[in-house]
Amino acid sequence: MDPILFWIYILIIALLPGFLATWLGVGGCFLRIPMLIYLLGLNIKQAYFVNQAVIAVTTIPGVIEHYRKKHVYTKGTIAAGISAALGVAFGAYVVAKYLPTEILKIIFGFACIGVGIYVAEKTMKMRGKLIKHVTIEETERLDCGPRLILLMFLAGFATGICGFGGGIYYLPIYFFLEYPTHIAIGTSSAQMIITASVGASVLAYYGFADILIFACVGVFTLIASWIGARLSAKTMPWILRLVYAALIILAGSYVAIDGLAHVLL
Repeated sequence: MDPILFWIYILIIALLPGFLATWLGVGGCFLRIPMLIYLLGLNIKQAYFVNQAVIAVTTIPGVIEHYRKKHVYTKGTIAAGISAALGVAFGAYVVAKYLPTEILKIIFGFACIGVGIYVAEKTMKMRGKLIKHVTIEETERLDCGPRLILLMFLAGFATGICGFGGGIYYLPIYFFLEYPTHIAIGTSSAQMIITASVGASVLAYYGFADILIFACVGVFTLIASWIGARLSAKTMPWILRLVYAALIILAGSYVAIDGLAHVLL
């Protein structure tokens, strides 16, 4: 690949998903994974590793910003992070050992579409209530018990299977448990540091690490992550949810169609 084109692709892969990751609290995987596959030519398991490794490191500046804005529920982060990490480890093991590449693309794509439709539908129903910017100090006790733990374990397993940083599953769970939008985003972002580290470690152990691409993408993503978190606090909750839903449906549709084309033709 031409070096100039390579660095253009690196910047696109780093800046756009990196910004969206902490702006929306989703990790940016629904854009980063397809970009790594179609722009840089990585196979999907290598893309999974790079995605999770980048999230584990580069989400940190954004999480610090979310914490400063009082958008991180610490008890929820710990409970969800540990249970989801166990699920991620199991799911990543299944990916590394058993699932073929094209099947993974189809799973990834349809998972994105399903989550996007769910969030869009819920947001439209609740739009009138999703206006106020709420911080931890303004909430009563949020769910950090058995329901959160069980749902996050299942979400973690799906994360490991699909190679996400996890936010596309974690965020809808926080919405379902009635976390205010900004707190859901901040807590989801913090949780992904734990779960993405586990997923990347498992995939690296089985030989799917691409350290050069991880380092190149990671450095520029750090900047975008910090900017996204700052803007998130200034954006209306319903806008954050709808942008998230639209982007995830588009990215998922592209990957699912590509995977189906290879399987059926």
